[in-house]
Amino acid sequence: MPRSKTPITIVVILLLSVTVVASPVRADQEAAAVAISSAKNTIVNCCSAAAEAEAAGADITSLVDTLNEACSLLSRAELAYTANDFAAALNLATQSQNRLNNFVGEANTLKENGTQQQNQEFLINVVGSTVGAFAVIIAGFAVWRFLKKNYETEAHVK
Repeated sequence: MPRSKTPITIVVILLLSVTVVASPVRADQEAAAVAISSAKNTIVNCCSAAAEAEAAGADITSLVDTLNEACSLLSRAELAYTANDFAAALNLATQSQNRLNNFVGEANTLKENGTQQQNQEFLINVVGSTVGAFAVIIAGFAVWRFLKKNYETEAHVK
């Protein structure tokens, strides 16, 4: 009995169609996963830059607000990814990363300003303390001389 090639052809066509249909979904899934991973790395780098700026004495309130927004977008991207909404996950992860454009530059600027302010405050404190100490010493010496002169004058009068 000759076998019919129709069932084999149907199986081959079904396998090819599954591969073709699954391929874009897999590509969207990979793109979303890469975008989420990249956004996480960007947030970690930005947190580090913000911590350095804060250590330098900078006011990082605006940086924290920006980080909070980016983290919120990333969280929503991860939820979308978990729900298999890869297009939304990719979009939200990209928005998260875009929100952090120029973040490190701003953090570095705040860090430099904070460092300059700390140096200026240190200089003012050191110079102010030194001048104050000399002023107290000179005033003490002047008062001592004045009192000594008055004492010697009174001693000669008596």
